[in-house]
Amino acid sequence: MSGRNTSPGRSVTSKMFAILEVFTGERTEWSLSEIARASGLPTSTVHRLIQELVEWGGLERTSRGNYRVGVRLWEVAARSTRTYGMRETALPFLQGLWEMTHAHVLLAVLDGTQAILVEKISGTRDVPPVGRAGGRLPLHASAVGKVLLAYSGPDLEREILGKPLKAYTAQTITDPNALRHEIARVRRSGSATSVEEFTPGSASCAAIVTGPPEIGPAAVSILGTPRTRDLREMTLLVQSAARGLTYALNNTTPANPITPRLPRPWADS
Repeated sequence: MSGRNTSPGRSVTSKMFAILEVFTGERTEWSLSEIARASGLPTSTVHRLIQELVEWGGLERTSRGNYRVGVRLWEVAARSTRTYGMRETALPFLQGLWEMTHAHVLLAVLDGTQAILVEKISGTRDVPPVGRAGGRLPLHASAVGKVLLAYSGPDLEREILGKPLKAYTAQTITDPNALRHEIARVRRSGSATSVEEFTPGSASCAAIVTGPPEIGPAAVSILGTPRTRDLREMTLLVQSAARGLTYALNNTTPANPITPRLPRPWADS
């Protein structure tokens, strides 16, 4: 291997993953030296692997000489049944929620011990900011997270309850027993609320969506401010949308491929 190897025995694949993992946060651009520090890899190794990723289309060079995610990664990710298949069916229901509320409308799935947003329609009213599609939310402090946690099974619940619960605001549930009771309540009702538990000035509610095995569970959510709309009304709206989406996901024929597989410009002729 070229350069100083700070992680002896690591495969090239694991190093590629370490580089790509840097781009999973909120920042969209990183310099070469920043990627090296964040990934724990030698600069020479990062430089070599990044050039390969750029040639493949997974990363792109910016006008400032930094790097950002390339469209080829998006192309690959868009083939995921849990994202593309879910989003295509969900969009009419999400748009309906947006038209009735003009609040943020979110669609999330479970990924490890966090919720990941696979779709977001931004609100137009006086609503607090929320993460972009591809961003993550905590399971114990967000409405979508509570719903996904409640329907994920006992193993994940024990894992989350067995660790310290981070306080994002003064309203965040940080007591394991209180969260256990909250999860039980969500499981009984099929919906969850979060009032200033993750972001000050925000109120959200979410409902469970149960898809076929290849898609799995998801959560639909409305996010606004506590004064914008009554939480009971918001809950009824998301429950109705979640029921409709659940039916559609379980009674829709598989989506056609996004595009046919075309020859790649770098492929051998």
